[in-house]
Amino acid sequence: MKKQYSRTLILKQSPRIVTLEQAVESSHQIMDVRSHKEFREGSIPGAVNIPLFDDDERGVIGTLYRHAGHLQAVDKGFELVEKRLASLVKSFLPYKEKPVAIFCARGGMRSSSVVNLLGHFGFEVNQVEGGYKRYRRNVIESLDRFRPRLIVVHGLTGTGKTRILQELDNIIDLEDLAQHRSSLFGAIDRVPRNQRDFESLLLEAVQSLGEAPYFIEGESRKIGRVFIPRPLALAMKEGICVRMKCSIETRIKRIVEDYPVTDAHSLDQIEQILNSLRQKMGHREVDRLCGFLREGNFTELVRTLLLDYYDKRYGNCMNDYRYELELSSEDIGEAAAQLRNFRAHLISSFFQPE
Repeated sequence: MKKQYSRTLILKQSPRIVTLEQAVESSHQIMDVRSHKEFREGSIPGAVNIPLFDDDERGVIGTLYRHAGHLQAVDKGFELVEKRLASLVKSFLPYKEKPVAIFCARGGMRSSSVVNLLGHFGFEVNQVEGGYKRYRRNVIESLDRFRPRLIVVHGLTGTGKTRILQELDNIIDLEDLAQHRSSLFGAIDRVPRNQRDFESLLLEAVQSLGEAPYFIEGESRKIGRVFIPRPLALAMKEGICVRMKCSIETRIKRIVEDYPVTDAHSLDQIEQILNSLRQKMGHREVDRLCGFLREGNFTELVRTLLLDYYDKRYGNCMNDYRYELELSSEDIGEAAAQLRNFRAHLISSFFQPE
């Protein structure tokens, strides 16, 4: 750490450049040197964020760039970072044992300067060509082309659709990718993802899929905070529909298991959501639901929500679909096995010579 570094070393040298694909294939640790705010708004899956500038510093430099020009912005940036260059290098030391690939917004000065600095201290380090902007463009273009053949699993709330998908291969689990259960209570005990991270993880998931058709749960286009890309949403409308059915008691049991109410924060969240239903369900009914919640009577709370809200609201919509198969989901394993056989039959029929 006693090596000397200079402005010329950090800012003027041309760094070694790799594409993101090359970096991933050669097991580089991907590092994001953009600000925390940029990172929170979306990054490359698996990237570690060690920002060159904090959010306020980035704002100052951006203002200088717009009003005073490139050179003054660079001067200010170097001034802000110069006094902490040693600590910046130290923050990267845990990753020195493997090759590192650095990116910023556009593959510009932030990432190139960090690459040059780390290279001076013996890191095997490269700059990701095009930065996050190029990566983001690739995500959008790839998802715009993704309109696969799908088996769309439908069913009323609590029929175990997600549980069944988790027993299968070749699935697209949108709720897991969005970190939201696609219901009023879908964010309980989860941290919903933003649109950019959702799309990045969706692309990563579909790139690992095998042969179509893929299993996917029937959803509206919006899941929590995110929207399903239009081509995939169209593919879901065109997909082969399967309907799952089970008893109301089984549905209640599963929902109570899937939405554990373990602390005061969860109770408060649920009560706030129930209160938002007053216009749709009426004050008396919501008061009754809140009473069940405070008593810890989750079975009756779920039963009432299913029969008086969810089934009335969504049951008619499900009748609009044409189902190629209807299955009991009382036994999750058995339902999953029947879906595997159904998919195998579709594949064999699809490739049969005419």
